[in-house]
Amino acid sequence: MDEQVRQRKLRQLLRLTLPDGKVLCYKSATMTFVEALRLIGTDRLQEVKLENCHLPLISQEVYPRYKEWMKSIGEGWYVNTQSDSNQKYMQLVSIKQQLGLDWKVEVGADFTPSDDKVPQRKKREAQRLMVKFPDGTCICEANPVDTFVHTIKKVGVELLMRKETQYSGKPLITSTKQYNGQIEIGEKQWLMIPPKLRTS
Repeated sequence: MDEQVRQRKLRQLLRLTLPDGKVLCYKSATMTFVEALRLIGTDRLQEVKLENCHLPLISQEVYPRYKEWMKSIGEGWYVNTQSDSNQKYMQLVSIKQQLGLDWKVEVGADFTPSDDKVPQRKKREAQRLMVKFPDGTCICEANPVDTFVHTIKKVGVELLMRKETQYSGKPLITSTKQYNGQIEIGEKQWLMIPPKLRTS
């Protein structure tokens, strides 16, 4: 056998050590990376300024070109995992620094995965949203999105459009579809549905 034959390169894994000593190290860097972001939570991750493939690393949009690499991190948010282990390591280090997290982040080929499975989260019980108006009217549909839509219609779609009401810095209602998460509620009326309602 030719001595010059290169051995197969060992897979690089990520290892994350939390302040309480807990260690995350799964059988793939992607699993560890995604679970680390879920631990941070989407509220804080919205502060992160990072790009991957010239697009925001964390987004509420599933990029069609990178669909197979877009992984859910909860509440309608996704991360583009189209990168190798070393890139994920650099991204996680940057996120740690941006958010001031006391985490130890490592990458290496000699780590022993702590578990092959990401811990399962208990499914939240279905919650119903109820809106009560001063006149005594109550809106409580079978799902939160329907309740939200009917509430917006009662308040007045045209009124909200005139007042240029916003949600997360974006118009709540637009005359054309401009963002993911919008649904059509009338002619030239597209309503932004908050992510937490879409995932309830």
